[in-house]
Amino acid sequence: MYKERTSSNLRLLILSCSQRKHSAPSLLPALERYDGPAFRVINKFIRMRPFEAQSLDVYILSAKFGLIPSSRLIPNYDHRVTLQKVRELQLPTLAELKRILVDRQYDELFISMGKDYLRLLGRYESLVPDSLKVIISAGAMGRKQADLRNWLHGRSSIPSDNQTTVVQQGKAYLRGVEIVRTPKQVINVARFALVKERNIPKYQVWYVQIDDQQVPPKWLVSKLTGLPVNAFHTNEARRVLQQLGVEVRSR
Repeated sequence: MYKERTSSNLRLLILSCSQRKHSAPSLLPALERYDGPAFRVINKFIRMRPFEAQSLDVYILSAKFGLIPSSRLIPNYDHRVTLQKVRELQLPTLAELKRILVDRQYDELFISMGKDYLRLLGRYESLVPDSLKVIISAGAMGRKQADLRNWLHGRSSIPSDNQTTVVQQGKAYLRGVEIVRTPKQVINVARFALVKERNIPKYQVWYVQIDDQQVPPKWLVSKLTGLPVNAFHTNEARRVLQQLGVEVRSR
């Protein structure tokens, strides 16, 4: 069952720029300059639901300009993300994201972009407060469009009870460790560890449901990586589990 969001929910959308752009020689707001499928979805939503759009902030991650508000005036250009650009823009991008999250208290953050642009947000999870619901949409273009459209209109299968919903990735990295697991494999790792261990730490806010037991995300990620729980943050553990397609909930 879908649950409509109320207009009071303050939401943040971050998506990557598009190769397709309007060619007008004059400066245009970024939301008008970019003309890819995702931007058509957003502009249609704004036209259809202007009242709800007032509680939506849109930021765009550009290989040329970094993380910019959708209202910023930009020229027509052709620029691609490269490894060198990632190195140049990652710290300024994270600094801008930190400023955005400090300035306003958002209820939800929706991120939609390919893996090259996600590298620019590589350590974003350390900036995200525990109270913020984060949704990451990745994969095929059609899937990302559908996720975005449904999220904007509040009619997706995204749970509304403070759950973190993800688009399954199957691979994650944490402190130099690569984790490649299906959700079923992650659950099996947890089940095996629960049989072996008696004193499972209690979760504080976030948890993963394993059969009839709730376990902390950090504990589970520690079992997946072999890293001690004090080697990473809760937000990093949530991000890893999100990318593996495992649901993380909050009480």
